[in-house]
Amino acid sequence: MFKFENPNILFFLLLIPVGIILFIILQNRKKKKLNSAIDFKLQNEVVPLLSFGKQRLKFILICLGLSFIILAAANPKVASSMDKQEKKGVDVVICLDISNSMLAQDLSPNRLERAKLAINQLISQMQDDRIGIVLFAGSSYTFLPLTSDYATAKMFTEIIDTKLIDYQGTDIQQALQTAGVSFGKEKNDRSKTIILISDGEDNQPEAENTVKDIVKEGITINCIGIGSPQGTNIPIVDRNGNTDLKRDNEGNIVITKLNEPALKKIASEGKGIYVHAGNESLGLGSIMKSINKMDKKEYTAIAYRDYKTIFYWFAIVGFLLLVLDFFIYNAKNRVINRKLFFSKE
Repeated sequence: MFKFENPNILFFLLLIPVGIILFIILQNRKKKKLNSAIDFKLQNEVVPLLSFGKQRLKFILICLGLSFIILAAANPKVASSMDKQEKKGVDVVICLDISNSMLAQDLSPNRLERAKLAINQLISQMQDDRIGIVLFAGSSYTFLPLTSDYATAKMFTEIIDTKLIDYQGTDIQQALQTAGVSFGKEKNDRSKTIILISDGEDNQPEAENTVKDIVKEGITINCIGIGSPQGTNIPIVDRNGNTDLKRDNEGNIVITKLNEPALKKIASEGKGIYVHAGNESLGLGSIMKSINKMDKKEYTAIAYRDYKTIFYWFAIVGFLLLVLDFFIYNAKNRVINRKLFFSKE
């Protein structure tokens, strides 16, 4: 098992591609200026020691060196021992709607952020249960496989966004199918439940047959309704950061409403409960009571412990790369013939 003690430091790695883009722009400008001042055929005679290749090599070494230094600063660790523990719990798969309608602000700050808060609070109340996350809009996929690592589950929840699925819409039927599959094919008698979090605006065929198939597998389905039945508009932010309201093909403002009857029907047929999430209450108490009443079966969980830091290996590699860069000149070497590598610039 591998992890970083200070993962936030890894965001500095985003500066590397920015530096690469700037370097490419600056080097192209230098080449254009050189070509405009000196004929290409005469450049080897006028500036024989010039080597854009060595400049690129030095820059690559700097980028790699800094990358390893940043990784070292994040303090990477590996588990030196592993234990198998017998636990009793329920397998819970969160089925979260991330269609654009979840950006509606009838809940503060919007439906999706409110749903993410609900998931994090649900995770905080879990004990020895396993949790997985399925994201859906017009299509669906397993975002987080079943795990008992709650810290990882919360980290995954934080980065959920409507942009994670390009195909818009709200296909609840496919989402439930994906959630059912995400429990795995192995035969076991663990209690399993799906928590569907959506505004219920399903523009796909009825999910009734899928719900029946899931229930036959011993899986219950609970639903949390996000939004207001009265409805509201959907703010959309364009690439320039400007906010506008979502409109249909005829230019009319789209109004999104919570479809409680559809979600209540799914929960009823799924042998679960329906809860309406509001600004003051997310309905987690009722959901957790339902989960805690389920028969918790025993399962084997792998626990990693005694993590050993290995930051110094990354620091050493980074330092050596930067030292190597220091001993490489920008110009060609007169003594050692490197034309094989650098003269064809």
